[in-house]
Amino acid sequence: MITLLGGGIGASRFSKALTEVVPEEQLTCVVNTADDLWLYGLRICPDIDATLYAHAGLKDDQRGWGLKGDSFRAMEQIAKLGEQPWFNLGDLDLATHLSRTGLLCEGMTLTHITRRFAETMGVRLQVLPMTEQEVETYVLTPKAWLHYQQFLVRYDAQDRVTQICYRGSETAQPGPDVINAIKQAELVIIAPSNPFASVVPMLSLPGVRRALAETTATVLAITPIVSGVPIEESGEAKRARSRATLMLSQGLPHNASAVASLYQDFVDVFVLDEADRQEASYIESLGMKVVLAPTLFHKTTSGAMTIKRLLQYDLRLQKEVYSSRSATIP
Repeated sequence: MITLLGGGIGASRFSKALTEVVPEEQLTCVVNTADDLWLYGLRICPDIDATLYAHAGLKDDQRGWGLKGDSFRAMEQIAKLGEQPWFNLGDLDLATHLSRTGLLCEGMTLTHITRRFAETMGVRLQVLPMTEQEVETYVLTPKAWLHYQQFLVRYDAQDRVTQICYRGSETAQPGPDVINAIKQAELVIIAPSNPFASVVPMLSLPGVRRALAETTATVLAITPIVSGVPIEESGEAKRARSRATLMLSQGLPHNASAVASLYQDFVDVFVLDEADRQEASYIESLGMKVVLAPTLFHKTTSGAMTIKRLLQYDLRLQKEVYSSRSATIP
């Protein structure tokens, strides 16, 4: 049994590649919900939907988000009514948000709703929201405090960020099955997701970081950053710009070594892209084993082969006891 933690396009790409090797029924995805927002009176859950759509074979791979074949007539009509939409919601995609919001208003939990959507879409893996409570990432820019989606989508991640806040995390609790999914897994994977937008919000929930540190499973992290390969696609460039800006706000450079330093108290194995092999020795000095592998799943057809390498490597680690983990976990 494998538990994957992450969010956004990076996590959905990786989890989809993972199910080319591992049966969906053996995979649990704990998904970031700090990107969620209220818009037009609807509760939008971008990372949950990206995961569901990817595994249902419904995601628009050309855009990287939303449903393939979708239209945007509702957004066109909103513009005619005098409001310029900055967060595009397709007409079919709107049905997901309408249904979710209605069910939430009826008292159904987000975990239950997500399970229901997965079943109706034919998704066999378990998709768990990180929390039932509303947690939203806000960043402080020269404009104002902005919701992360505003920063990323509306303003194209162009603004300088000086602070990050996870509103609601101080009272939120992990989803009902999240801690057990970590504790009962044979392998835990931190997906190649934006650290401060997708992973740290999960780690801010009580008990999650401790569960990762104390699990008997191997904890493996995939780098979300590859410095040695030029970025050519505009969407990838925007996501990289967002990662770099958030990391700089916390005094960190935009490289794989900095990501590894964020996870050093609970990660056993760090997967570094072959193009960045010069960073391996530093990451190993943090107490992690380093595996070199191709990690740009959108640029290569070898995703399944990479995952087979990782799983074979993990089998050699299962019986090892890691003494490098911190004894004092918050």
